[in-house]
Amino acid sequence: MLLAFAGPTIHAQMVLPTPMIEPLLPAALRAEDPKSRDSALRAGSVSHPGSTRPSAPTTPFTYGRLALYPRLNASFAYSEGVLSELGRPTNSYISNVSAGFRFDAGRNWALDYGTGWTLYSSRRFKNSPSHNLTFSGALPLRVWEAAFSQGYSYSRAPRIETGRQTERQTVTTSGTLARALGTKLTLQTGLSQSLSFISASPDSYSWSSSNALQYRLGETASLGGTLAVSYVDVNPGVNMAAVTPGGSFAWAVSPRLTMNLSAGTDYRWIFSRGVKSPSTPVFQVGGNYQLFDHTSFNASASRSISPSSFRNQLTDGLSAQMGFSQRLLGVIHVSGSYGEQISGYNATRRGVEAGRKDRSYFYSLNAGTTVLRRINVSVGFSATDNSSNRKGYGFNSRTYTVQGGFGF
Repeated sequence: MLLAFAGPTIHAQMVLPTPMIEPLLPAALRAEDPKSRDSALRAGSVSHPGSTRPSAPTTPFTYGRLALYPRLNASFAYSEGVLSELGRPTNSYISNVSAGFRFDAGRNWALDYGTGWTLYSSRRFKNSPSHNLTFSGALPLRVWEAAFSQGYSYSRAPRIETGRQTERQTVTTSGTLARALGTKLTLQTGLSQSLSFISASPDSYSWSSSNALQYRLGETASLGGTLAVSYVDVNPGVNMAAVTPGGSFAWAVSPRLTMNLSAGTDYRWIFSRGVKSPSTPVFQVGGNYQLFDHTSFNASASRSISPSSFRNQLTDGLSAQMGFSQRLLGVIHVSGSYGEQISGYNATRRGVEAGRKDRSYFYSLNAGTTVLRRINVSVGFSATDNSSNRKGYGFNSRTYTVQGGFGF
């Protein structure tokens, strides 16, 4: 696992591709305060960037409704067994320094930027920069609430899918409209665009529309119908389109326990002669349990279909993970996670050799504390084990990390 940092805190960028799991509950339902989650569910709220942002910590860099939150982070790690190229596990010391800021204009608009530089002791890896930029906001209208988000990211890190250090750039744009239809119904519709540029891989241009109608059931549950439509232009490669009808269910079982489920069928059209267009069940399920005020557990699982980083291939991913968070002695925060992911690769053009299957296991343990209110220090261990039916993609990696940061 290699390290790349751009957020307010320091995060390890896992060699394992990010599990295809997204929060299913509105942002207010995912708040740490169980009472906030319960009241938000009773109100039938919908997640909008900025509209449910919690109160930010104080910063001396303010002017009226404007506030600036700078940050600085550094880390040192030893990583072993990471693939520098196919079939070549490599050990390396890794140093990273990053800086960034968040700029808030009122409660509904925010600009966040982070940049970093990663140095490797092994010459088999290239020293590399990283960039992450996000601009988001919410705009209440007469009966609608509009939300907008624009993002850009650049990284060069080892990936399981490619089996080597891979350069990747993504540009994302999304807009959402939501409104209440009476006291029980909420309508939400959105458009998004995602542009992905990966070294030695096809470029992909994706456009999608997501629509949902949510109905409040009593005081603590909601049921909804969803419809997603997407089109992906792969250059070079085979283009495809998909329609995914489905449903969702969210339930605040108690002030401390929330559960959510989203499921549907991905009907995909592959624009290539002689290739069958598949229909695949997809789902996302998750739950959070706040055992005590400073003790929590979470679990989630998902299945999704997406274009592969390889030309004329489609990735079928199934993943599951669980984790915990605990505060010890009033000052030490401990967290851990364990997960598995199965990835299959299917051809989208006749004559293309596919059929690769990977199975990955990942686990991590971290402990940290805050010093003088602004300084965060932590130590961590993480591991990834990947097995594949294709030679060169299997590996076992271990990473030991010390990191610290300062920020407002």
